[in-house]
Amino acid sequence: MGVRLLVTGRGSIAQRHVRHARELMPGVELAVVSGTGELDPALQPCERVADFAQGLRWRPDVVIIASVSTRHAQELQACLAAGLPCLAEKPLLTRRNEWQALTAAARDAARTSAVVVGCNLRYLPALDRLAAALRAPQAGALVRAQFEVGQDLRQWRPGRDLAHSYSGHAAQGGGVLFDLVHEVDQARWLLGPLTVVGATAGRLSSLPIDSDDVHVALLRSASGAPVTIGLDYVARPTVRRYAFILEQCTLVCDLIGRQLTRSTSDGVEQLASGVDFDVAATYRTQMADWIASWSDPGHAVKSPLNQGLDSAELMLRMKEATTP
Repeated sequence: MGVRLLVTGRGSIAQRHVRHARELMPGVELAVVSGTGELDPALQPCERVADFAQGLRWRPDVVIIASVSTRHAQELQACLAAGLPCLAEKPLLTRRNEWQALTAAARDAARTSAVVVGCNLRYLPALDRLAAALRAPQAGALVRAQFEVGQDLRQWRPGRDLAHSYSGHAAQGGGVLFDLVHEVDQARWLLGPLTVVGATAGRLSSLPIDSDDVHVALLRSASGAPVTIGLDYVARPTVRRYAFILEQCTLVCDLIGRQLTRSTSDGVEQLASGVDFDVAATYRTQMADWIASWSDPGHAVKSPLNQGLDSAELMLRMKEATTP
């Protein structure tokens, strides 16, 4: 009998995860939560369950949490209580009380080593090279850093009515800060603990949504260096760019242009390009990392639950900093 996999969503990210799970685990048995009864052909063959509770009664061995953002925390908490390995999509949560509940659940859980948080950019080779370059002794101390990401939401989900997209609805956990939490996680992963100094956010475009379409925060690293994170649903063309000014060099990582460069007084050096920026490949690598953790409690996954909770808490502090 194959592994019994429950998936709590049926959208594009759920379909991507299912494709990789089937590639890496031939014979996997699949059940998908669909309250409407609708299922994309990419998910077939599978068993349909009406809700998460019915999915748990199906007695899965492992769970992929890929539902709308407001359901992630409750589903993850139930999986932790049941000791089920999880791949939990970001954001893990959208409210402060959920962070408190999940932190307590993780502390009490017998096993969290088999939980992977869906921050797949951690698996991008170019960002590994960036992390190494930041820590190189010859780079010098960090002076400031900037994380910038933006894309027209209509291009992001082409052909989909924004009225039916959770991104556009605050009540469903939508909003640019929750959607683009990758950059919050990357800032922590690359620079360590950060303190929120201030933030501003709002719905400033004419997009037909009720969630924030822009968020800009000023943070401070442990060394005192200022760090800015700017997110939006509007930029054309799409931008995803990280810049680090250090005493001895400047590092610029352009994820859209697929270039990582280091500039010094001697000129510009290319540290990564092309295949090092294959974001699509990170999902398969992430799936393999998760699968490896099921049978080996000592396997250290690259995006573990404790770090995901730390990034989620920073996200909440950025959100709370915008409250009048």
